[in-house]
Amino acid sequence: MLDIYTSLFSGKHEEIKLKNFRTKALGLTLLLASTQASAIPLTLDGGWQSFGFGGTGSSWYSTFEFTISDAAVLSVTDAFLAGDIFEVFADSVSLGLTSFTSDTTSQIGSDYDSAFASASWSSGSWDLAAGSYVISGVVTASPHGSGGAALRLDTAEVPVPAPLALMGLGLAALGFSQRKKLS
Repeated sequence: MLDIYTSLFSGKHEEIKLKNFRTKALGLTLLLASTQASAIPLTLDGGWQSFGFGGTGSSWYSTFEFTISDAAVLSVTDAFLAGDIFEVFADSVSLGLTSFTSDTTSQIGSDYDSAFASASWSSGSWDLAAGSYVISGVVTASPHGSGGAALRLDTAEVPVPAPLALMGLGLAALGFSQRKKLS
């Protein structure tokens, strides 16, 4: 009788263990899914969007996505502690590396405009054509083991013709209109 009870109890015990395993596996799956890089919408002319990263060789903690109908400029800058360098990707294709810096001691906090303008912080800019993009990055150097940086998407400036060229076009148009009147 004891053997029957033991085998019945053992079966129930194994069933409870299986349910606990399934619950833990589901929890682990949800945890891993929540720690994967999240896609953040990036707004054209919306200013700096911060992101975090781990040590050398790690991916940025976030990816960024957007669609643009005209040309735009993507800018990336290191911030807080100087010395981090990134490889930037658009749709898994490398756009290139941010600039090299040998400064690893300066601190600037989250003043992204000043960091972008300073040679002490690694930064880069890339021209993008109209289209949809997913931007990601990999840390190629991180002397501090982790940190923060930012990126932004701005409307590309349309080059304005030189005033002399505009005046020349105006004179040519005036001359052409006068010539038509004489004919």
